[in-house]
Parts: sequence; C-alpha cells; structure tokens
Amino acid sequence: MREELLGKEVLAMYDIRGIQSYIFKTNAVKEIIGASKLVDDIIINGLKSYVKNRVSTEERDLYLVDWHNEATADAFIKNDSKVLMQVMFVGGGNAYVLFRNGSICSAVNKYLGKYVLEKTYSLNVAIAVIEKTDSYKEDYRKINIEMRRIKAHMPISKPVGAFSFTATDTVTGMPITGVADKEYHCTESLLKRASVDEKNVEKIFDNMVTQKGDNSTLALIHVDGNSLGKRIMNLMRDVKDYKSAIQKMRRLSSGIDKTFKDTFDEMTSWMDSQQDKFKTDTMKYRKIVVAGDDITFVCNARLAIPAVKYFLEKLNEKKTDFIQTEEDENPIFTACAGIAFFNSHFPFSDAYMVAEACCDSAKKRAKSKECSMSGIDQIVGNFFDFQLCTNVNASNLDDYRDKHYVVDNESFIQRPYYVSVENDKGLNVKNEKYSVSNLEEKLSILCSPDFPRSLGKEIRNVIPQGNNEIKKEVAFLKSRKHNEFDRLEEEKDVWYDACELMDLQL
Repeated sequence: MREELLGKEVLAMYDIRGIQSYIFKTNAVKEIIGASKLVDDIIINGLKSYVKNRVSTEERDLYLVDWHNEATADAFIKNDSKVLMQVMFVGGGNAYVLFRNGSICSAVNKYLGKYVLEKTYSLNVAIAVIEKTDSYKEDYRKINIEMRRIKAHMPISKPVGAFSFTATDTVTGMPITGVADKEYHCTESLLKRASVDEKNVEKIFDNMVTQKGDNSTLALIHVDGNSLGKRIMNLMRDVKDYKSAIQKMRRLSSGIDKTFKDTFDEMTSWMDSQQDKFKTDTMKYRKIVVAGDDITFVCNARLAIPAVKYFLEKLNEKKTDFIQTEEDENPIFTACAGIAFFNSHFPFSDAYMVAEACCDSAKKRAKSKECSMSGIDQIVGNFFDFQLCTNVNASNLDDYRDKHYVVDNESFIQRPYYVSVENDKGLNVKNEKYSVSNLEEKLSILCSPDFPRSLGKEIRNVIPQGNNEIKKEVAFLKSRKHNEFDRLEEEKDVWYDACELMDLQL
C-alpha cells in the first residue's frame, strides 16, 4: 500500500482469482468437493478470522463484517462514528470494505493474504485500495479502474515447484508433501481433502449414473447471469453519497444472491421429484458452486437439459422489486448455461472447461444483435449450449466444432438454444428460430417407443456426410412412411443435435 494512504480513510476491494480453475484442477471427486467448501465465502471468513484473532475483545464491535444487516448501513460514515472497519457489500465475487485508516487496511491485507494461502495453498488475492472521498460514485469508478490495473500487472504467484529429485503430483505437478487416504499428495490436494468429512465421497458421482449397464454419462453444468455487472452500474450511476449507495448495493447484491439461490433450490427440488424415473434412490445431482449468479453443479446426464430449462424459466419468474427503475418497471433476470456431458474416465478439469466454453458460446449468441433487444440497457434472453465430451480437445470448443461439426463449409449443429421468458419484450418472437421447443419436438420423435433407435443413429451418421447423402436418406425414410423427416435437409442442424441427445432423455 502507498505510504500516503496509511493515515487516511480508505476503500478496499478484494477479489479471489482463479476460483473455478482451482476447484476443477483435479480429477478426484473428493478434492473437487473439498475445494468448493474451502472457497465458499473465503473473503468474509478471512475477515472474520482477523477480527477474532487479531482484534481485542473490547474493539471487536468496531469491526463490522455482517454486511446483510441493514441497520449498520451508515455505521461507518456517521459523523461521530468510531467504527474502524466495515464491509460495505459483497457482489460479483468482490468484497468492498471501508477502513478508518490505511494502517488497519494494510494489516488486514497481510493477514488475508496469509489466510487464503494457508487455507488453499495456491489461490491469489487481488487487492485494490484508494483514498475514500465523500463521493461514492467517483470512488467506485476509481477503485474498479485500480482493480483492473492491479490484475493486469499482478504476477500470479505460484507455490514452489518440485526439484528433479522430488516426487510430484500427477495432476498439479506440485511436490508430494504428505499422505491422505493411503495415497501420496501435494499440499493443495491435502488441504482440499481435509475439508471433506463425508463418507464414501469418492462414490458420489458414481452413484449419480442411471445404473450399471444403462447410460452412465454425467453432466457438468455452469450457469452465469446475463449482464448483471453492467446492469448494476447503470442502476447506481446517479447515486453519489455513501449512505444511499451502501443501502442500495446491499439490497441489490442480497436480492441477486437470494434470487439465484432460491431458483437453484427450486430446481433441485424438481430434480428430486424425478427420482422415480431412475432405478436407484441415490442423489442425482451435486452442488459445486452457488455464489450469486455464478452456479456450477454436476448431475445425471438425463436430468441436465430439463433441469437447465427449468432453472432458466423459473429465474425470470422471480420478483425483482429490489432492482426496479423508472425506465424499466418490470425487469427480468436471464442467464446462460453451458453443459458438458462426460463419462467418469473424462478429466473433470477438461469437462469444466467445456461447460464454461459452452456458457460463453450461449452468451455470445444471446448478446448478438440478431437475438437481443436494444434499448437503455441491452435486453438478452436465456440461452444454453451443450457438448458431448468424447475427446479432451473439446475444451477448445470453437476449433473442435470447426473440425467435427462442419461439412461443405456449413455447420450442421444449431446449438445454443433459447429458453422462452415471461415479460419477454419481444425476445420470444425474435429467437423463435433457436427455441428449445424445436429441439424437444425432434427428440419426441426420436425417443418415441415406436421409432427404431437404429434409425436415429443412422440419421446421425448421415447428416455429417453432406446434403447429397441427406437427400438419399430422406427418400429412404419416405419409402418407410417416415414423412416427419421431409425437412431433414433444411433442419439438419436441429435434427443432429437431437440425435446426439436421444440417449440422454428422461
């Protein structure tokens, strides 16, 4: 921290870098689950630990960490306030904290860096600090600029690597330092494993499969809200003083967090209601990360697309009183999702990269001029993309699809797909071409009890061969009275997507 800030009131912004890659930098189920527990609220937990271990009992009331308490919104900024530290709010994965002077902030920063290192071993904390003024609007702008500068120039510190004479972890490449579960592991893996107290955790994902001898595919799903950061900045653009800003940002952050968590809980309740469609009673899903609008979970492959559709439909049914503005009296939440279908032998780290790439692909289409609505704020809809992981190169999604899903310089897949919304402001009509209902219609034909599965596989194999072979197939299908394939050539992209999914339906 700059020396001139040590005696002044400051605003600090904290961000943990690389959380998702940290969680999935392993192929061990226990480490994935352990890592997700370690990073959950790690900044707030670190600040609480500082207050507990470094602040005297008499002064602990002057360090306010509970940012959900509306009664403390103006505690720091009162004229006669003696509060030394206050968490303003947590949003978008970042924590914003006020300090009475830079010396306290510096001490907290050192403690928090060490805390994260000891808890996770390899995660990094990005910290931006500026002098506080009376203008929240200007301070918020400055500290986000400072954080971007910090991230751009911040070296990614890594633990000491292995020497030529030390054994190394096969996944992380870090030196072996101890034993857990009768196996040798590096420090990072040991910390992740130590945070898990569940029994038979290694069988959690195995128990999600339908049943041995049946389909054993899993799905890793990554969901991310659409343009919430930009939306919040627009909502806050006219707020200048700290008291109003803290109250409004707390309401927005808490509202967004609650909306996505409630929707996730509703989705998992729906997934529970589908249990009778499986041959076993074991749980068919597992939460990995639910942090605001950033959600990652694993589930049985047959639940994946219905669950994502359910989540996206329920999300924009939520009340948004906390986010309404005069310009937009009835706003909606939307999100995009990426689904990676994989078998147990496929690396989890690569599966996550595929899911994230699919989510990015969905967002790209959602925000395109073709699919979004322009206005004061760009209005985008719900989209999801999916990919079957049959090759580790699938993590390079665009290159993989250019190689495997293009014939005659034309892609034969339709994904990403659009999920309709209420109060759609024209989105449903604009995105009818990409509607998931088109995919569901094709799947209902392919998955009909009277439709031969072998014929579906034949269609799947013919489409990549080009339009001439498709025309021959249409003629053959007509001869067999399958007139529902009259438009196979024109709709080959949706038909191919449906053929890839026909074995993964509820």
